[in-house]
Amino acid sequence: MIQSISDKIVQHAIRNEYIKQEQRDEYVYALNMLLNILITDATMLCIGFLMGMIWECIIFWLIYKVLRKYCGGFHFGTSWKCYLSSCIMCPAVLAAIRYVPYDKAIWGVLTAAMAAALFILSPVAAENKPLDEKEKQVFGSIAKVLVIMIMICWCIATLILHNEALSKIISLSIFSVTAFVIAGKIHLTVLRHK
Repeated sequence: MIQSISDKIVQHAIRNEYIKQEQRDEYVYALNMLLNILITDATMLCIGFLMGMIWECIIFWLIYKVLRKYCGGFHFGTSWKCYLSSCIMCPAVLAAIRYVPYDKAIWGVLTAAMAAALFILSPVAAENKPLDEKEKQVFGSIAKVLVIMIMICWCIATLILHNEALSKIISLSIFSVTAFVIAGKIHLTVLRHK
C-alpha cells in the first residue's frame, strides 16, 4: 500500500516536471522509506498515548532507534513485518516498564550483560542489509560509543537519580536491540552453513 502511494506521488511529480523520469526509482525508494518511518513513529506515539505512557514510549523509541541503526541485527524481509514487530514490541516494553518488578541488582546485571553483548557483537549485518568493510568499521565504532554513553545514562538514572522508570526504559531499550543483534548473528550463521 505504501509502495503504491509512493509511486503515485512520484508519478505526479514527474508529470509536473518536478523530477525527471530517470530519477523515479530513487524518489520512490526514498519516499517509501520516509512514509514507513512516519507511519511507524506515529503508531508508536499512539500506543504510548493509549497506554498513558507517552514520555516512556518516546524515550524508549529514541534510544532503541539510535542503537538499532548502528548495532544492526536481524531485519524482517518486508516493511509490513517490521511494522508489525514494532507494534508488538512497543506495548510489550511499556507493559514491562509498568508491571515487571524492579530489583536494582538484577536489572543492573542483566543490563550490563546485554550492553557487553552489544559492545562485542555490533555491528551485525542482515541478509537484506549487508555491510561493507568501511561500514562495519564506522558503525562498529559508533555502536561502541553509543553503548558506553547509554550505560552512563543508565548509571545516572539508577544510581544518582534513583529513577526506576527511566532505568527500566534504558535497560529494555538495550535488551530489545540485543535480541535483534543476537537473532541476526544466529540467522547469518545458519545461512552460511546451508
